[in-house]
Amino acid sequence: MRSVSLLFSAFLCAVGLASLALTLYLWFGDWPQQTRDVVEALRSEAENAERGPDPTLGSVFAREPRSLGGTWQAVIDPFDAGTVLAAAPRALRPEAPADLGEFSFENGLTLEVPGDWNTQDPRLVFYQGAVWYKRTFSHDPSPNRRTFLHFGAANYRAAVYLNGRLLGVHEGGFTPFNFEVGDALKTGENLLVVQVDNRREAGDIPTPTTDWHNYGGLTREVQLVEVPGTYVRAFQVSLAASGDAIEGWAEVAGSDPKSEVTWSVPELGIEISATPDADGRAEFSVPAEPERWSPDSPRLYSVEVRAGTDRVSEDVGFRTVETRGTEILLNGEPIFLRGISLHEEAPHGEGRAWSPGHARTLLGWAADLGCNFVRLAHYPHSEHMAREADRLGLLVWEEIPVYWAVAFAEERTLERARRQLSEVIERDANRASVILWSVANETPMTETRLSFLSELVSHVRSEDSTRLVTAALLTGREALQPFFLEYYLPALIGVRRPEWVLDVEDPLGDLIDVASVNEYFGWYYSGAVGLVWPFGSARARTLMLENMDRIRIRTGLDKPLVISEMGAGAKAGLHAPEEDLHAYSEEFQALVYRHQLAMLEKQEDLAGMSPWVLKDFRAPLRLYQGVQDHWNRKGLVSDEGDRKLAFGVLRDYYRGLSAAEPAQDGPREDEAG
Repeated sequence: MRSVSLLFSAFLCAVGLASLALTLYLWFGDWPQQTRDVVEALRSEAENAERGPDPTLGSVFAREPRSLGGTWQAVIDPFDAGTVLAAAPRALRPEAPADLGEFSFENGLTLEVPGDWNTQDPRLVFYQGAVWYKRTFSHDPSPNRRTFLHFGAANYRAAVYLNGRLLGVHEGGFTPFNFEVGDALKTGENLLVVQVDNRREAGDIPTPTTDWHNYGGLTREVQLVEVPGTYVRAFQVSLAASGDAIEGWAEVAGSDPKSEVTWSVPELGIEISATPDADGRAEFSVPAEPERWSPDSPRLYSVEVRAGTDRVSEDVGFRTVETRGTEILLNGEPIFLRGISLHEEAPHGEGRAWSPGHARTLLGWAADLGCNFVRLAHYPHSEHMAREADRLGLLVWEEIPVYWAVAFAEERTLERARRQLSEVIERDANRASVILWSVANETPMTETRLSFLSELVSHVRSEDSTRLVTAALLTGREALQPFFLEYYLPALIGVRRPEWVLDVEDPLGDLIDVASVNEYFGWYYSGAVGLVWPFGSARARTLMLENMDRIRIRTGLDKPLVISEMGAGAKAGLHAPEEDLHAYSEEFQALVYRHQLAMLEKQEDLAGMSPWVLKDFRAPLRLYQGVQDHWNRKGLVSDEGDRKLAFGVLRDYYRGLSAAEPAQDGPREDEAG
């Protein structure tokens, strides 16, 4: 019986294989070639499904990349039906009217790259799922060169196919990645297909729920980059903490990773060489006293790194940043961070910002506001932002999207966060403007969270000792409940203490260099009370505004304090008398800003602020129709670029501070308008 059963099983297996072969034949027509394409695609999927990108090539914009931007064909795939079909080059479209088609890029959707898909087609405004991108390009490879396919970012997961071969998969929507294409790249026409999926799961960074729009797609540049057989993969140079030397490292890769590497700064008469170790890494330190980079004088030097026949040149500024008690020191002198927070949204409601022009406009608005500092929230922004900040003289806070309640107990989530930190730290290692790495925003206070963030703080310091570490602490129920019980509610019956103290007791503060706090006095806090107490919202807001200058934030740390968020919402063009306290009027937003600034003027350990937020941004959580309409309206500038009244309030305040501060390094030559 057992032998009969085995024979019957073998028979069924044979029938199954024959059926599969017949199905493939009927499905794809030409049996020898098209079935081979599909089998090759399946084999490629199996081999490379877990393959990540190759080590990221640094200084891409300092080379001569070939853009693959422009109009791409696209297919919306909400049920993930296209994986095998889109991988196989000859299965992309029927070739004859009688061919059975189930998938085609032809005669349908096109999308511009770089760009998010949400603002390019009405069907995709709130879409979360997979979209397939396709383009062809011709290529004539240079002899003895290596070629990388480089992506500035793709949100959130991207599977990259070249000529039917799955090169690999990248996860994380805001950091660069690349694949060395090797023999997958052909002379002549090449087919590039990318599946991008912006869905996120609980263990991802960020999680599915965020207070910003989940723009999907190939949101930054796609480029081909050629390098010699031996090449400089990445390098970093900076001013030593002592201020009297330039130091750094370079990593050589390719056919001869032990090839001698040379750094030069011609304007300083510096040229120094070293031989890399077994891993291709070489380090150097040379005495030097460059002119310091600062917001008042954003001085940049041309730095060239050579290995073999490869040479890369970057414009780099030299400065030091450190803390002393409650002060932030730039080049050894205290500096107050006159800042603003911003999301990566194009200036005039155009979706995700990605270009140098977008960066210049957004940072120009910040400069016109009187800022010397920007907080790039809540994820790594385009590389162009830090590059333009270098040129304009704006200090920068960068962060990764460890936002709200991520899966702190999962090792894989921690690994995702570490990897995103590493990717952005290496990308912007040579940007003098970047002075703060943030590891988290508004994360709930638990032991697993503290352990998770402690690991991230250590990781940052192991990879970059030249900058400060921070996190936006959450003033949650633990801090607000005693504050309201002890100060706010007694004031209802006339008991008003001279100081109202908000204690922020977060053990994360002990681990970071700069304590940052998000607070919304005059907006959320009094607004929430107004909804539940019998005296109404107007009385709740009035009481808070009348007493705001009494409020002090106490961290118990001898560290600089930055107010990383504060503000109020307003719909541009909505006006009401100030005494009406209309929550979304421009007048009320301006009123909250005036009271907030008066309060912070008395905060002795305050080292800076980055109010929320420069520009209105898309936020599907915001459901107040006729006012919010899926936009967060706390911007000082509307989504269309119109400045609200509060813009002038903060600008006047910052200009007053700027006039009272001595310039660090002489007059500023490069002013943004």
